[in-house]
Amino acid sequence: MQNEILLSDVLTEMRRLDEHKNPIPFDVTVRTYNSQNKSGGRLVTYENAVLMQPPKKPGLIRLSQKIDFKNPNHFANRTRNLKTNEGIKKIHILFIIKFNGVDVV
Repeated sequence: MQNEILLSDVLTEMRRLDEHKNPIPFDVTVRTYNSQNKSGGRLVTYENAVLMQPPKKPGLIRLSQKIDFKNPNHFANRTRNLKTNEGIKKIHILFIIKFNGVDVV
């Protein structure tokens, strides 16, 4: 059994789709941190989370609000949006501790 996984492999696994083009659920443990008020540090585990997919066409209107979708700059900010049982959560990829029970390096 593999004890460690690289962060680049974790990001690839998050983007995987099944044969019906649906995201594959995964479990992830991340450390919380808020850089504005220097708080956080507890571990949070999200089970059966899936990576949020961008809209197929840019400039689509949201159903709940009458504004365009914005570019979240996930690559520059090192963040990802996850759909979890608790709702949509934004995580920082450098704070991922475990992915599917395997330590992240």
